Amino acid sequence: MITDQGLEILSDVLPRLISLKSIGLNFDWCKMISGQGLKSLSGSLQRLSSLESISLNFPRCDKITDQGFKNLSESLQGLRSLQSISLNFQENRSSSTDQCLKSLSKSLQGLSSLQSINFDFRGCFMMTDQGLKSLSDSLQGLTSLQSINLHFGPSIDTITDQGLKSLSDSLQGLSSLQSIRLEFGGCKMITDQALKSLSEGFQGLSSLQSISLDFKECKMITDQGLKNLIESFQGLSSLQSISLDFGNCREITNQSLKSFQGLTSLKSISLNFLRCFRITDQGLKNLSDNFQGLTSLESIALNFQSNHMITDQGLKSLGDSLQRLSSLQFIELDFGWGNPNITNQGLKSLSDSLQGLSYLRNLFPLPKP
Repeated sequence: MITDQGLEILSDVLPRLISLKSIGLNFDWCKMISGQGLKSLSGSLQRLSSLESISLNFPRCDKITDQGFKNLSESLQGLRSLQSISLNFQENRSSSTDQCLKSLSKSLQGLSSLQSINFDFRGCFMMTDQGLKSLSDSLQGLTSLQSINLHFGPSIDTITDQGLKSLSDSLQGLSSLQSIRLEFGGCKMITDQALKSLSEGFQGLSSLQSISLDFKECKMITDQGLKNLIESFQGLSSLQSISLDFGNCREITNQSLKSFQGLTSLKSISLNFLRCFRITDQGLKNLSDNFQGLTSLESIALNFQSNHMITDQGLKSLGDSLQRLSSLQFIELDFGWGNPNITNQGLKSLSDSLQGLSYLRNLFPLPKP
């Protein structure tokens, strides 16, 4: 079992590695590690002035307190060569609070060389809009950022539309941003207004190539929110990849699937509408009709698990559309979980449509009905 003493031993060695450029440490489920161990590690990290990349994982280490996190954050301030930071404190439920985000925000200020951040605070139920605002404010000065990955949720009711607005406002000056991944699945107070704020935040990000958004279980999101979001993508001329997870957002209907048009530079699209029960064959036809204009598509992943309103007719519409995409190489389709309305005939229709795609490399087939 690893304890604070183990971190103290490691901390004695690290300062001797004066040329170290990258470090990655993973202490998942090490429940005997406390703020004292993190203090020891922090003291050694701040001496590694050549560090360019740091990845620290302490998920489910419940004894780490705000003070321990503050010590760690302060150790980052002097690492002016840092280009990449990844911190994982997932499910530190009783100890990770807004104060953690405030400490981290102070440390990020001045790290002007940062190109990539990845922060995972999923399951940290004591974080609120105020903490997210502190973090967002610190991003505005990081003009070299190319990649942002932020993970919050699930079931954090204290992060709302206001927190997403703060984050969205901070994006507007990040002209070098190429990739963004935001995970707020299960934050049940998030509504269409949050997606509207994000839509505004994306405007002007001309270098943005990849967007991944997870809002599954955010059940107050409707067609209007998704429409605003997708329309904002149309102004992003460099956008090549989108991944959207709105699983179990049950206010989403066929209407939303009319919005995926005009994204002519897209090479990859991944959509999760699991348990969106109001999507029917017409919705799949709406989506399929949009695909016909996305002639650069190389990869498609669709998840409509448990959508029993989709039948063989929906698969036929999809197949008719896919066979026109001559650049398509990868397909992943999931219509499983016991849909009685998809039969062998639907699979045959889809399979017949795909036969003409000579460049297709991988097909993840539908489960047998």
